[in-house]
Amino acid sequence: MNKYRVSELRKEKGWTQEMLAEKSYITVRTIQRLEAGEDVSLDTLTSISNALSVKISDLFEDIEEEEREAEIMDVSKEQAIQIDYRKKKLGSIKLLVIAMIFTTMSILAVSIISYSTKNNIVLFWLLWVSLLLFLIAGANYYLEIKVNKQLDNEYPLTRGVSIVEKEREPIENVWQFIAQYWWIVFPIGGFLSWLIPFLF
Repeated sequence: MNKYRVSELRKEKGWTQEMLAEKSYITVRTIQRLEAGEDVSLDTLTSISNALSVKISDLFEDIEEEEREAEIMDVSKEQAIQIDYRKKKLGSIKLLVIAMIFTTMSILAVSIISYSTKNNIVLFWLLWVSLLLFLIAGANYYLEIKVNKQLDNEYPLTRGVSIVEKEREPIENVWQFIAQYWWIVFPIGGFLSWLIPFLF
């Protein structure tokens, strides 16, 4: 009999069997059978792994049947390949979005410097900051909703699976903040280094 870790993973999240069944779109009876060690289909295992945000192979403590183990390992291997492709594609899209925001805001900043006077400079820079925040919010919506939905369809075995290798360590000082958020620190630092002497 195969040994599953579903009960352990479910309890780590503080979920009941009913909650897991609801999140994985299967019946409570199927969850009960699985936790009792009975075999279920690969589609069911995929649904459960997606709901728990783990790889399919992580659902097992031990697989006794060689044929079943080979089948699970094949699906896990395909899942790992899809996760790798998804990470690369999502990373590329994020870089493109950041580059577009940076280019747009740089062009706008140059225009503000060229056409503003001391009387309207503060208003222009308030509009610049507002637009920056608006673009960041729009980019976040685009990446989290639109792009993730498209990637879910393109890489179905990654749907719901956490693709983050490790959680980021908490930021303890200013240097760690700069190292992690360099892409926003430089434009804001450049803007402040221009604005402060201009105002005073």
